[in-house]
Amino acid sequence: MGTGMAEKFDPPVVTIRRYPASRICDVVVVVRRQEMVLRCPSYSHAVKWARLECKSYKIPEPSNFLDDDGPADPVTFLRQETN
Repeated sequence: MGTGMAEKFDPPVVTIRRYPASRICDVVVVVRRQEMVLRCPSYSHAVKWARLECKSYKIPEPSNFLDDDGPADPVTFLRQETN
């Protein structure tokens, strides 16, 4: 009976959307019925972002986040050029 609307929202959800015949993937984050889509150049990039999103929202990581798209460098997007 209280006025707290916050309890009505589902917990945050992080999923990876893949496209046939393309390496491009989207990390889809749904928080408070708002969908945020992060476009990634490969599945391994998407996995890294999805894991970061899970950490930032303090939600468990789905077990289907597997690095399965080959020998892509897994930390490319984290590396900073220092020249």
